[in-house]
Amino acid sequence: MAASEIEQWWIDKFQENLGPIRKVAGWTTQQLADELGVARQTVSNLETGKSPMTKLQYLALRTVFSAEIARREDRDLARIIKTLVDDPIEQRIRERRAQEQDGEAVADNAPVNTDGGNVADNAATEQRKPSAATLKASKTAATGKPTLSTAMQALAVITGALASGTAAGIITYLMFPDGGPNKR
Repeated sequence: MAASEIEQWWIDKFQENLGPIRKVAGWTTQQLADELGVARQTVSNLETGKSPMTKLQYLALRTVFSAEIARREDRDLARIIKTLVDDPIEQRIRERRAQEQDGEAVADNAPVNTDGGNVADNAATEQRKPSAATLKASKTAATGKPTLSTAMQALAVITGALASGTAAGIITYLMFPDGGPNKR
């Protein structure tokens, strides 16, 4: 299991849930597009699956939502992202690792379906996955284990911390040391 494969799972799951996450944040498609600095149609195409989400778009979206969570101290939005995106992916990773430890042969592109959906529905997602050579090349030389990019790791940790509420005050203070965005 390579880091790029895991990152793609996160990107795909986030794209699958972008509409509900945006709605929980209380934003229109246009408002989210304005936050990202893109056209409304770009957000619409991501939500409907007409365009595949790139890693850069994923990181931008996670950053925008994390900033909004911290700004509003919105634990509900953080919990929604954790419940709809992070928890299912973490479960999928645990299941895949258990399969690998049990000695089961797991094909590089064999889907692990944890969301109860039809695997055939994810055909377009599966086609975007990198080749076996790319996946193997992304493993670290020292351990042979995949490592997620620092940005992907940080965003997952931040969302988890914000969902629990333990870091919301600290992050809000760091982002808005003068008391908030409206007190300038």
